[in-house]
Amino acid sequence: MEAKPKNVIVTGAARGIGAGVTRALLARGYNVVANSLHFAQSELLPSTNLALVEGDVSAPSTAAQIGATALSRFGSIDGVVNNAGIYFTRAFTEFTADDFGRLSATNLLGYIYVTQLAVKQMLE
Repeated sequence: MEAKPKNVIVTGAARGIGAGVTRALLARGYNVVANSLHFAQSELLPSTNLALVEGDVSAPSTAAQIGATALSRFGSIDGVVNNAGIYFTRAFTEFTADDFGRLSATNLLGYIYVTQLAVKQMLE
């Protein structure tokens, strides 16, 4: 009997480490729901085993869309790779309150929204 593929969410999947993780999971037979703010310059293309969800992970509606896509396309969520993140390459003393808000939203709230949704589904 053939094992059912695992279903994984990868945030920040359009390029870099996130794209590499997504390609590696697909190569190993996983189903992937990939998220990025923009996929325009990404080499990832939707397929039978890959669903793309464009949107800002710091928005609860994006996390909801990621979860809904995973459940409707693949039936469950078995894992999450929280890779989405931003950083600024300027001196800490030049950071503004707006910068801190953007960092916190993407790097912390995005992690919380996507992970909470996945864990709730896993516990069911």
